[in-house]
Amino acid sequence: MIKPLLIKKILPFFLSVFCLPLVNAQQNGKPDLQSRHINSILIASEPDYPPYCIVDENGNADGFSVELFKAAAQAAGLNVEIKIGIWNQIRQDLAEGRIDALPLVGRTPEREEVFDFTMPYLSLHGAVFVRKTETGIQSLEDLKEKEIAVMKGDNAEEFVRREKISEKIFTTHTFEEAFRELDAGRFDAVVTQRITGLKLLEEMNVKSVKALDFQLPEFRQDFCFAVQKGNQNLLVLLNEGLSVIIANGTFEQIRLKWFGPVEGKFVSREKYIRRTLFFLIPVLIAGIFLWIVFLGKEVKRRTKKLSDEIIEHKKTLKELEIQQKLYKESELQVRLLLDSTAEGIYGIDISGNCTLINKSALQILGFENDKKVIGKNIHELIHHTKIDGTPYPAEDCKILKALNLGESSYSADDVIWRADGTSFPSEYFSYPVRQKGIATGSVVTFWDITERKRAENELIQLKDKLEEQVVQRTAELKEKIQKLDKSQKAMLYMVEDLNTITSELKNERRKLEAANQELEAFTYSVSHDLRAPLRAINGFSKFLLEDYAEKLDEEGKRFISTIRENASKMDKLITDMLNLSRVTRSSLNYSRVDMKATAISMYHEIASAEEQNTFDFIVTEMPVIEVDLNLFKQVWQNLIGNALKYSSKSEIKKIEIGARKSEGEIQFFVKDFGAGFNQKYINKLFGVFQRLHKEDEFEGTGVGLALVKRIVNRHGGRVWAEGELNKGATFWFSLLQ
Repeated sequence: MIKPLLIKKILPFFLSVFCLPLVNAQQNGKPDLQSRHINSILIASEPDYPPYCIVDENGNADGFSVELFKAAAQAAGLNVEIKIGIWNQIRQDLAEGRIDALPLVGRTPEREEVFDFTMPYLSLHGAVFVRKTETGIQSLEDLKEKEIAVMKGDNAEEFVRREKISEKIFTTHTFEEAFRELDAGRFDAVVTQRITGLKLLEEMNVKSVKALDFQLPEFRQDFCFAVQKGNQNLLVLLNEGLSVIIANGTFEQIRLKWFGPVEGKFVSREKYIRRTLFFLIPVLIAGIFLWIVFLGKEVKRRTKKLSDEIIEHKKTLKELEIQQKLYKESELQVRLLLDSTAEGIYGIDISGNCTLINKSALQILGFENDKKVIGKNIHELIHHTKIDGTPYPAEDCKILKALNLGESSYSADDVIWRADGTSFPSEYFSYPVRQKGIATGSVVTFWDITERKRAENELIQLKDKLEEQVVQRTAELKEKIQKLDKSQKAMLYMVEDLNTITSELKNERRKLEAANQELEAFTYSVSHDLRAPLRAINGFSKFLLEDYAEKLDEEGKRFISTIRENASKMDKLITDMLNLSRVTRSSLNYSRVDMKATAISMYHEIASAEEQNTFDFIVTEMPVIEVDLNLFKQVWQNLIGNALKYSSKSEIKKIEIGARKSEGEIQFFVKDFGAGFNQKYINKLFGVFQRLHKEDEFEGTGVGLALVKRIVNRHGGRVWAEGELNKGATFWFSLLQ
């Protein structure tokens, strides 16, 4: 609840003594708030945190805290523009500087790292809300095994996680959503501010939920205005504005409007205390005065000695406080640093028992928390095995051996087992921890290299296929050169160029053999060096057809046309291979993507005007989902392009696109009524360069579906297909919700 004594009595008295003289001095000296340059600031407010932040019937931000902020800003000469958003988003907006301030922010140690706060104007207590039929929750201890819901990013979430109230904590976007889930029986309890919770339940007309009577001592919150860390100018203006409206009574008017007068036991107790102090203070002052006179000489005698001791004591205390603060800050920063890394990190003592573990390691190994890991023998827990899959005993653990031998570091590839019994290939490094030159343990960093292993295998296969194609193309070029020897002097230049190209192709082959160790060099060679001779072949063969057409017979012209066609095919093949390589190596840039709009956009981009007039294109509702937009444009482009291509000779020209939810994932499909495929060859469908139709029937390189599979797999999904020869096909891909 609001602390009436603090807000109504003590704080105005404090401001009248210390702040009003400053305000009056500014007014008497002319440079008051109105004489400053008036700035416009952008703030944000939540829609459903009554009665402090709400949205009125006209869609505008309102509530006690919003009205209080506007009054303080006006007193400080600031114009305010307000936008509305959910708490987790607007908090991030303030931290990253997209807005200037927030009107209602609970001051916590975690938030003091990223925000600066004004003086507090409100103090609230938290409460636990349960269904009225719930009888098993009577204290905080009863929540240990219960499922608790809080709003994501709210101080309630920080409280339940900091105090470890329960191991089963769930977050929602709003507390309204949390209460609806509680009412429906999906959670056991909701933790939030008592007043806010009661107000929300009243507005939502929820009768089945109640607030428990026991207190949450650690969940008392002082609420302030918050600005971005380091924005001292705005912080000073807001503090001045808040001081003015508290001193001139505006604060009390706003409080009465939203909460009504403070009555009852608390006020009468205040009056009783005031009367008691009014009687006792003069008596105490007189007694203290007599006591001071009586002890005056003794005080003078000891003053110097005590002063010196106090000074030294204060210095010692200050040094201790500084050291303690630095230690706590250092410890917190180290923990934050460990939990912010993507690599798994754990520490062990000299016996191999786990002493620390970060969040990434817990996630990779499949443990919910560190209770099942700390203190356990890490070798026995994750079952190190050799690369060939055979286990080796703990005494042969290479990390412990390296530690006992005093090696500075150790690294290797290994197979590690998760908590659910599955395993994955891993690369890890261990670094010894030394105290006074003696190794007391190790810190081990590891990460999952499944994707790297898969990419290496795919690269080897791709390299082998490229070698075969280079050999094949080289043989073809030699054959063409022998036939072109029959031409005159102009043809000799062509032969020399072709010999040069052959030599360049041999060099390219040698470069490709090193692609397994240097992927970037391989990509550069393919994209630049290998395309150069193809352009030369196309260019010179074009010159031959244009400039020497009269000197060539029909068979010679056909040979040159064949050279150009094969060069174009090889260029297209290289482009597809590069796309496939980029998909594997490029970083993912997630954003919220409207899949329906994207699919429609890709259809209109790749379908010709004739196809758009001929095909019946149907797209049902699909969700907005977090993916890499550029990569999924390629997914829709390949799937829709295939549907158009393989339906071009079909009587039924129809394409259907849609989605469905199934067991924690969203499944998307593209269905056509075209050529289809034989189900017994389905295992080849998504392989690189695998085709189930002849090239003279349908053009293509066999890379499109492999590209689709690679993109979907990188997003944690899967792909599959259903079809029947000459009866159409349906291509599916799924993504986790």
